[in-house]
Formats: sequence, structure tokens, C-alpha cells
Amino acid sequence: MSADALELQRFAIKFFLRDPASVRPEEVLRLFHRWIQERRVEGILIDVADYAHVPDGPGVVLIGFEADYFLDSMEGPAGLLYNRKRPLEGALPARLRAALRAALDACARLEAEPEFEGAVRFRGDEALFIANDRLLAPNTEETFAVLRPSLEEAFGALWGGAARLEREGGDPRRRLAVRVRGDRPAEAAALRERLGA
Repeated sequence: MSADALELQRFAIKFFLRDPASVRPEEVLRLFHRWIQERRVEGILIDVADYAHVPDGPGVVLIGFEADYFLDSMEGPAGLLYNRKRPLEGALPARLRAALRAALDACARLEAEPEFEGAVRFRGDEALFIANDRLLAPNTEETFAVLRPSLEEAFGALWGGAARLEREGGDPRRRLAVRVRGDRPAEAAALRERLGA
């Protein structure tokens, strides 16, 4: 069963804000609507949903066909969560790298939006991976062991091969989540560049 985890297609990657107070939900709501109009991030963008009134909830969601973008505080501190829904090509490390590129493109774009005047910055030394398929990737040590090499390869590209992984919680009712830390913090755009095309 655990080897099936390598077939994982539905997963999420989150990068945390340095200062959660640097951005207000209503600003992000307007911004995400503009991103739809101007096609500012990859994929087919459909709508924006506002859950900012829910404490520790999904926040503001840019809903796409292939993936959703959340500015949320549901999974740890506030940040941008990229939730992949549709299959990607290639082996798991390649799929993870594609998702990392999309997530970091969005982070870098948020940082560069003129209305924030440089106040929005993401932490460049930490990320969160969530397996969003309990059937293929149950929250067990065995699944984590199967996924670890792929996670180290993909996230290691961000931090010169020095990604440290730590499984978060062991409750089998929850999704498998892995905190990933690097030794070389950098701006979102610089991390994105390290992944290449």
C-alpha cells in the first residue's frame, strides 16, 4: 500500500508569510479577482471564494481547474497554499517540482504587487507538504518513508540539497503533513529560479 504513495497526484504545498499582518483578506480578494482577469498565474482560473470570516480557516481562495491557491491560516501560520487537484506528468519528484514552481510563482507575484509596497514577504527557509489523498498516502511512518526521497529531491533543489524533513503528527485521521526546512533562506523569486524551467 505505501508504495502506491509514489502515484500521489493530489497534494498541497505551503509557504509561510514572514508577517501574517502584512496582508488583509479584502486586499487579497481584490487581487485574486484581478489575477483571473489578467491570467497572472498558470492554469485555468475560475472564481474566488472568501472564507476569511472563519477563524483558522481557508481564508481567501483562488479556485482553478488544475489547482487552487489559498491565502490561509488553516495549515499552520498564515501563508500561501497551493493545492494541486489535477494530474501532472512525470515521476513524483518532477510533479513536486512543478507544483513548487507554481506555488513560488504565486508567492513572488504577491510580493511584487504594487499595492503591498513591499510589505508582503514569504519565509524562504520553510515549507509544508500535505498529501491530500488518504487512500494512496495514509498518515503513517511507512508512507513517510516512501515519500521521503522524492520530497528530499524536490525540496532539496530549493536549498542546495539540504532540506530537513519532519513528519507532523501521527493521527491517522489527519492527512500526512511534512514540515520542510532549509539552511539557505531566500526570497520567493530566488527560490523559484533555483528550480529552473
